[in-house]
Amino acid sequence: MSNLVFVYDPQFQKHLTPESHPESPNRLAAIESALHRSELIKQVRRAEPRAATGDELAAVHNPAYIEDLERKGNLARDQNARLEVESETFMSSESYDTAKLAAGAGIVAVESVLQARSQSAFVAVRPPGHHALKDKAMGFCLFNNVAIGARYAQKHLGVKKVLIIDWDVHHGNGTQAIFYDDPSVCFVSFHQYPFWPPNVGWYTEDGADEGKGYNINIPLPAGTGDEGYVKAWDAIVTPIILEYNPDLIMLSAGYDAHQFDPLGQQQISTAGYYLLSSRLADVAERTNARLAGFLEGGYNTKTLAESVVATMHVLNAADAQGRKDVKPFGSIYGGEVVEQTMDRNPQLVDERISTIRKHLSKYWKSLRNSSS
Repeated sequence: MSNLVFVYDPQFQKHLTPESHPESPNRLAAIESALHRSELIKQVRRAEPRAATGDELAAVHNPAYIEDLERKGNLARDQNARLEVESETFMSSESYDTAKLAAGAGIVAVESVLQARSQSAFVAVRPPGHHALKDKAMGFCLFNNVAIGARYAQKHLGVKKVLIIDWDVHHGNGTQAIFYDDPSVCFVSFHQYPFWPPNVGWYTEDGADEGKGYNINIPLPAGTGDEGYVKAWDAIVTPIILEYNPDLIMLSAGYDAHQFDPLGQQQISTAGYYLLSSRLADVAERTNARLAGFLEGGYNTKTLAESVVATMHVLNAADAQGRKDVKPFGSIYGGEVVEQTMDRNPQLVDERISTIRKHLSKYWKSLRNSSS
């Protein structure tokens, strides 16, 4: 049995954006090329996606929104144009069908891991999804792929508790809004703050009603590097995951917090993504949870591809020792070694982590002592 299933289809490159747009088909072409160079493609099991059905989309999105998006997709096809459906969010002639395939790819991924064919999955799709709201496209996203996969796992595969981790540089506002009052989905978002989207993602946004305490924002200042992200993971994320004990862990895997990404100002290195991926795999193993990663942002195609391959190498490792043996850069890609990065303002980062942990401690017993 392969430890990792890779869900991908060339169709995802047919969602076309304007020539200068950062969310371009070149992103997936770079990932596919890096996978072949690393020979990882020979080690993982590949799975073909299928389009999500109307009912599967409607488990997350309003039916009127789905119909409107289909209408706009048809208009783009009829006009052979690239229509801006929301600010900087475009649809081309094949975007609607491609977006349905991207949502269905996540469903294939959760089926693969929950039906014991693989321990982990990675879904390389376009368009991304974590900004998509129930009734609105946003931030390059049309359907919320990770939310659709989570609801499918709960409705059809017997999953009770899902934990979603989002390490994209931008706050996962769409995912937060969809699950804000739902304790069956615990949402954790690392993101640069303040940043885009504006006025969302502060740590006091911690859920509503029965979901109070299950929405966990980790807003980090610009310039937070590997050191700060790892500290936040160890101080906040690991204790919460162990206490929540999910059946399924889902990752919104954005790589635009990379130090060389053109959109963000965070300083994560490729090695940093390896460290985060290793911690993610370790905690999934400790909770006996299955794991599915969904590609979100990342707009320097070289560092995006290298970071995705680092994550996939970690997820494909058989055990903790195998993960330690993974080389996160250099020999895998034939590139230069990238040193781990320090924080631009370590005191501010430490204070932010401490403040977030203290705030969340009223909901999570595991955060109430200094030793966890």
